[in-house]
Amino acid sequence: MQTLIRATPSDLVFKWALFDREPLPRWSDGAVTLLGDAAHPMLPFLGQGAAMGIEDAMVLARALAESPTLPTALARYEAARRERTAFVMQKSRETARSYHGADVDRYQPGQHLSAESLGLMVYNPVTEPI
Repeated sequence: MQTLIRATPSDLVFKWALFDREPLPRWSDGAVTLLGDAAHPMLPFLGQGAAMGIEDAMVLARALAESPTLPTALARYEAARRERTAFVMQKSRETARSYHGADVDRYQPGQHLSAESLGLMVYNPVTEPI
């Protein structure tokens, strides 16, 4: 691996940072709300960032269509999405520690978290209660 890295032209090698933060206490302020990475950025280790944004958009659209006022719609949207997105953020963080942590014994091949093992794919933003 070191030979491969040394053989790679330096202009083709780059680093980028992965940032993580706790879930926001609220996503909406007045008539403005956040969705996707703006509301709940997550580490990429479950491959769910874009999926969460798409789910947010569907739930937000439904909440807007089914609510009598904008404040009610935004409150329903947040309430419907907060627990799921916080869960996925946390599980992505746990997966990162498993893959990249200093404790190599934490990594158990075939026993790591995945979208499938967590049942994330059964969520349906079209039918979830809002």
